Amino acid sequence: MSIGIAEPHDAAEAEPAIVQDCVPLNVPRGLPRHVGLKERVAVGFAAALNDVLGPREKRAFGILMYHRVASPPPNFPKPTWNVPPWRFEQQLQGLISRGWKAWPLSQVIECLRRDLPIPRKTFVVTFDDGYANVLTQAYPILTRLSIPATVFLATAYLDSNKPLPCDDWSAAGQPGVPGDVWRPLTTEECRRLTANGLIELGAHTHTHADFRGRPDEFAEDLRQNLAILRTWFQVDQPALALPYGTKDDGFACDEFAGVARVAGASCCLTTEARIVRFGDNPFDWGRFAAEEHDTARTLAARLGGWQQALRRLKRGGK
Repeated sequence: MSIGIAEPHDAAEAEPAIVQDCVPLNVPRGLPRHVGLKERVAVGFAAALNDVLGPREKRAFGILMYHRVASPPPNFPKPTWNVPPWRFEQQLQGLISRGWKAWPLSQVIECLRRDLPIPRKTFVVTFDDGYANVLTQAYPILTRLSIPATVFLATAYLDSNKPLPCDDWSAAGQPGVPGDVWRPLTTEECRRLTANGLIELGAHTHTHADFRGRPDEFAEDLRQNLAILRTWFQVDQPALALPYGTKDDGFACDEFAGVARVAGASCCLTTEARIVRFGDNPFDWGRFAAEEHDTARTLAARLGGWQQALRRLKRGGK
């Protein structure tokens, strides 16, 4: 079946019915405003174990997930899914200082495909949705630190001057709010991002809609997403990050993974907070959401597998 590809200046013209699907009412969105005492104790214990013992597993790596990297504008609510630039740089610089090294997602995939070794303190940086601040705020930091990353694009909203329909920040698009805090990337900005080879583009479906119970619609939407990435940016077999990506809520499942494989994606990422072990199915890899309150120490504890291990122990699992 042929897929019609819209011209770049028409990319934001989505059908109203599709846009309405983009924000299911029962999808948990936004970063936690407060980390409770129990969580702080658990994180501190995991970090201490990681400090003393190092990463828990010998053959594994971790993937970090970001969305916005922006300075909160004064006199407005704090942006959701946001890590301010100073904290973003502090997190990544701190991980490097602790001996961690960032690899491109494509390099990790290729090494696993060829059964080549991956150093244990390897991590991958990813961004979901495709906000303009990935270029204006995150990219200079990534370049300075020589850290590669993958940006997962919801291609229906490229070149749009409106907030992403799935953006839950109440101030997005309001007068007085800097555009790069909420605006989607343009096609030209995507080309600037990828010009020096440090940044890869990935698939995030075309419309970032709620596809639960609609595998055929998911398949068609993903095909359009992949076709745009191939036609506009010469990206073949990109990695895919599922919108929302949680298993308990039905946003990640075997059916979606199968569709992704058939469509030609190189892997399929969820938002399940877990490390990736050698032998794990690349169409079922998890990621850790990096949050504003995270330090390099707490991120290292996640990437090292200790928070996941303590969570399993609490549930009585292995």
